[in-house]
Amino acid sequence: MAVGRQHTPVKHRLAVLATLTAAATAMVIPSSSTLASAAPGAHGSGETARSLRTSHRSAVIQEKVDAASAAYQEARQKVAGLSAQAARLTANAEAAEATASRLREQVADQQGGVLHALGDLVSPGESDVDKAADAAANAEDARRLSDMVQAALATSIDDAEKDRLAWEAAQRKQERVEATWTARQVVAAAIRRSQLPTAYAVTDPAQDRRNHRALRAWVRYLHQVGAAAVVPPPAKQLANPRHLTAPLEPVRVAGFRPVHGVAQSRLPDGRPVTVLPSETVRAVSEAFHRLGLTEVPGGVAASTYACGGLVANAWGSSMVTLPADAATQLTDLPAVPRAVMQVGDLVVLGNRRTGLGETGVYVGRQLAIVADASTGTAAVRALTPRGVLAVRRPTLPTDKPAKGADAVTAPTSGTCATLSDTSSSAPSDGSGPFVLPMTAGSYTLSAGFGSAGDRWSSGAHTGQDFAAPIGTPVMSAGSGTVTIEHPSWAGNLVRIDHGGGVETLYAHLSRVDVADGQTVRPGEQVGAVGDLGNTTGPHLHFEVRLDGVPVDPTQVLDVPEAPRATYTNGEVPSNALCAATPDGVQQLRCDAAVAFRLMSASFEQDNGSSLCITDSYRSRAGQELAHVQKPNLTATPGTSVHGWGLAVDLCGGIESFDTPEHAWMMTHGPAFGWHHPSWAEAGGSRPEPWHFEYEG
Repeated sequence: MAVGRQHTPVKHRLAVLATLTAAATAMVIPSSSTLASAAPGAHGSGETARSLRTSHRSAVIQEKVDAASAAYQEARQKVAGLSAQAARLTANAEAAEATASRLREQVADQQGGVLHALGDLVSPGESDVDKAADAAANAEDARRLSDMVQAALATSIDDAEKDRLAWEAAQRKQERVEATWTARQVVAAAIRRSQLPTAYAVTDPAQDRRNHRALRAWVRYLHQVGAAAVVPPPAKQLANPRHLTAPLEPVRVAGFRPVHGVAQSRLPDGRPVTVLPSETVRAVSEAFHRLGLTEVPGGVAASTYACGGLVANAWGSSMVTLPADAATQLTDLPAVPRAVMQVGDLVVLGNRRTGLGETGVYVGRQLAIVADASTGTAAVRALTPRGVLAVRRPTLPTDKPAKGADAVTAPTSGTCATLSDTSSSAPSDGSGPFVLPMTAGSYTLSAGFGSAGDRWSSGAHTGQDFAAPIGTPVMSAGSGTVTIEHPSWAGNLVRIDHGGGVETLYAHLSRVDVADGQTVRPGEQVGAVGDLGNTTGPHLHFEVRLDGVPVDPTQVLDVPEAPRATYTNGEVPSNALCAATPDGVQQLRCDAAVAFRLMSASFEQDNGSSLCITDSYRSRAGQELAHVQKPNLTATPGTSVHGWGLAVDLCGGIESFDTPEHAWMMTHGPAFGWHHPSWAEAGGSRPEPWHFEYEG
């Protein structure tokens, strides 16, 4: 007969109890928060009210922590009592089961079991069978009682675990309140530091709105940091994303590894918020505090302030020493890809054509705080991809040199190429409006434009000769309409009308591969080199004409063997300038002039009139006069792109941002090499819808 049954052992329950007891012993119930005694009123009535609310909330949470702790201690004592009782009853049940088992074996003994049974029937007193039955009943009762106590113990352990979790949750809430209070104190200091200076003076409404919008966005970000209960850590703690500890986690951008130098945390609702180093927070706040100042801090020159001084001074407030000039900031500071640019990064403005520009502090949403090189006034400027030369992160270790596209050297031209002289050389050349009429390496330059000789009817050569074997392919320099001619001096001549008064001529051809009236594209073969007409050997005679007047083709083409000369700003000679308009009033560098003519023809085809132009090349004297007349709208004399013959000011509707004419220029101008610089855009530091520059 079955005596006893399966039961749930208490060993693992007792192990849990031991763990709970050890945890309770190790955990120290915190004393009242120091927030309750924090002195209010240090930062005005708003801060006083906030401190009082925080103190009251902390006191309430502390009461909950104390109550949760008391409940857990009571539950733990109950568990201890039930545990002792369960152990005692379990021992009793096990002893009763041992007795019942022994008697059962005695009754069932095969040698004397039957005799004992018969003897029990005739003998007075309790038999062995009765004893075995009583022992089995006692063991069953003992086991049932033990199981009841074990069930109560299990419930008590579960309740104690819940009370422990409630206590820990109350503690975490208290810790978060304390951390939030500390973070908000830090945030409040950063917000006060970032407020616009008392000397703020910005009269342009659009710029004023841009400054204030950027500042409001910065303040909102700081409040988010406070809500996440994060105190911005020093830069060294964020340098390597693999070494971050909770609650910080890496920032990840699609296509990139975890971003170095920043981290992220979580708001109470789970949304991520970027965590910047404490040095960066201070530098950005300092940069905002410099907006709109009528005088440059420290009395430095405006160009010095724009070309590295603003950034160096703002970061210097964080005890981070940066190079003082833009060129060294570009070459010496750690580089980061533009795709992972973060608030506080140093942006280097400019490009390979315009050269090295100002440096600024990135403040998010493609905006940066940059000082004007003419006035020194710091302002929030909109960035464009073409307007950013490089991005640097001052908080990263400087022992890792930049690689790839980020490892740029400082351009030798541009507003901030040097602090002493920004006018010594022109911007680096972009591609010209035309392609070479012959494949590079297939020719040798011979007679050049303007060469004297009695073989030419005018006494001077009107084109550029490309000597090559007969049959060498000749291509169209640009799009246009073909006219075939056969003058005696040229033999076979292809003339291409490109529009806008621009023509190219291809003479002495041995073969013509196009038809009269045919439209060709750049690089399309029009014939082959020959020696027909007035020649001394096989070559291509190539001409560029504006309104029928020949101009030097090497001033228009990108000829590797005859690079364009560079000149001092405002001192470009007349033979390097060409008429941008048929009347010859407006002059530009010849490649820019041809590109402008082609663009004007396209504009006229779409809009019914040619481009209206009010200003083009400016000599140094012209720049000085314009700066006197319009000091707030013109660059410092010797630095204007007009002084290189690469800028125009347009009219006819283009002078307004919201017109179809301006929209046409923004859409079609780049196809002809003409671009609107970032500083002149609606969100730029000096909005000028009429100003366009030639980049090729």
